[in-house]
Amino acid sequence: MNAMTFVQELEELVNTEVAVIMNDGQAYRGILSKFDEEVVVLERVYETSNDEIDWVESGGKKGTPANIKGYIPWRRVTLPKLIARTEMILRVWPWVIKKEDPAGPKAKK
Repeated sequence: MNAMTFVQELEELVNTEVAVIMNDGQAYRGILSKFDEEVVVLERVYETSNDEIDWVESGGKKGTPANIKGYIPWRRVTLPKLIARTEMILRVWPWVIKKEDPAGPKAKK
């Protein structure tokens, strides 16, 4: 298995919505428009802080990771783009939200 670099992974995410977590606790969500080894550029940006996430238990077996959910208060940034230095980035996640079935996850057969 060949290890991919940060830049190679980002190539697959261009023009999609991503969440970028910074090493100072800030988080940004936006469309990844371009990047290189030094910077990542997001457009149509929202921001939040790690301190603002509201962690709650949501039923099911107590204390399990699947039972704990975080609600994030995203704020729209009015500037046209965010340019973040890659050395400040901890994580990049594709922003994919799946609606949950109110009955809970289905058991695998």
